[in-house]
Amino acid sequence: MAKEADAAHHEFTVTKDSAQNVPTGTVKLVEDGEIVLIPTPSPDPREKRNINRIKCCLVAVLSVLMTSGMGPITTTISAYYDGNPRTNDLMTYPTLFMGLGNVIAVPLAEAIGRRPVFLTSALILTVGSIWCAASGSLDSHIAGRDVLSLAAGQSEALCPLIIQEIHFVHERSSRLAWFSAIQSIGSAALTIATAYLVQSLGWRWWYGIFAIISGVLFLVSFVLVPESLYERPTDAFSGQVHIQHEGEDLAIVRATTKRRVELDFTRYQPRTWRHSLKIFHGPAKWSVAIDCWKHMLQCVLFPNILWIALMNSVVLGIYVIMVTVFGSILTAPPYSYPATALGLVQGGQIVVSMILVPVMGYGGDKLHEWIARRRNGIAEPEFRLIPILLPVAVSLISCVIFGHAGSDPYHWSPWAITVGFNGIYFGFIGIILIGYTYSLDSYGERAGPILVLICTSRGLISFGISFGVTKFVGNLGYKQAFDICAIIMGVISAFGFIVFFFGSKIRSLTMKYAVDKKTAEI
Repeated sequence: MAKEADAAHHEFTVTKDSAQNVPTGTVKLVEDGEIVLIPTPSPDPREKRNINRIKCCLVAVLSVLMTSGMGPITTTISAYYDGNPRTNDLMTYPTLFMGLGNVIAVPLAEAIGRRPVFLTSALILTVGSIWCAASGSLDSHIAGRDVLSLAAGQSEALCPLIIQEIHFVHERSSRLAWFSAIQSIGSAALTIATAYLVQSLGWRWWYGIFAIISGVLFLVSFVLVPESLYERPTDAFSGQVHIQHEGEDLAIVRATTKRRVELDFTRYQPRTWRHSLKIFHGPAKWSVAIDCWKHMLQCVLFPNILWIALMNSVVLGIYVIMVTVFGSILTAPPYSYPATALGLVQGGQIVVSMILVPVMGYGGDKLHEWIARRRNGIAEPEFRLIPILLPVAVSLISCVIFGHAGSDPYHWSPWAITVGFNGIYFGFIGIILIGYTYSLDSYGERAGPILVLICTSRGLISFGISFGVTKFVGNLGYKQAFDICAIIMGVISAFGFIVFFFGSKIRSLTMKYAVDKKTAEI
């Protein structure tokens, strides 16, 4: 321990007292040319940093497909229900219930652990799919989708929360980008298959087949997705842990990519399969769930987090509107696309995802690191906001193109609809990715409440925007409707400049509500 303390004191250039005056999220990312690991890893062998992310991604793929992948078959299902306008509720209500699902799932995951909530969500997704497949009326069909959407909501907040817990700040953007890309590529590929599957077997077997797949994933996840919840001291999120005994510092631990924290098998138990397969790890902490809801109410008042939530909400609302109407535009004259071709239109999301990972993912991490190196190793979360200019610009242009093409299809190529639709998807996942990384970098100890807040508000507000899709577009026409969407998004996006330039001040003022001041005692 003495050797560790000596080495740690030699590594440090920031004292504990001075660190207390630094806004939450401002960290020393580069030290002597090496990347500092933030949050500081624990010497406990049971801390999970190698969770099988693929299983999280696959469950997320099915969640997105079952809730948002109906675009290519909306005309088929509408015909089945004799053109009932309430068929649109099959697309709009899921966004509402996904948001509500997060309000339940994440606080529960804070109280009893990530693993039981993740497994329960996968099971409910299976049951909800079976319900939809066996539904005997439109009302029952809508109710079944609402139930599976409650479970699907975990892919929005719980999966990114798990990824945040097992990866460090310097790699967070790229890892979240990979999660989004796998989710998007998988759901896009299955969406292409959806049109052919429904044509061959009917829409009920669309639910049936994916109910079988999600059931299998539930069983596989039981074995390969362990618990990731791990309680950390507050200073771990600044990259330095003060190990104390009776209030006195014994050591200060900082880890880098070249100098890792050694595992301690003396004070901690080794990781075993028996431990990993346990569903519950320790007693439930219901007060933590209550704290999560309380922190949500606090964080919604943070100007920077409120702006992120509004950005997410508006871009999702626009995307849901496009998903709902693009099929009817392309299947009608003059385009007259066959129903099976609609899935191929959404297949453009595969290309979007392939662009997302290198540009927004690795590009965001490298830009963050490059700026930190030029500022004596200091990294600010606001650096993460610079790349958001690209998805915002693409979203605004896509709205205009889609609206004009929808209003005057005889003078616009069908590619305008395809490009506009996939362009707004790029804006959607790009804004979500940057919003997540900025928020998690800013308030590491409030990751759960902030993710719930973003996802819930996104679901509620986008539901409000997209609920009256048919009436909204019918009254205004595509051009004016999407011009209004672009104006709303442009105005909200402009507030990002205030967040960028005054973000440090905002984090300083909100810090007392976002830091728990937990210590590492031995």
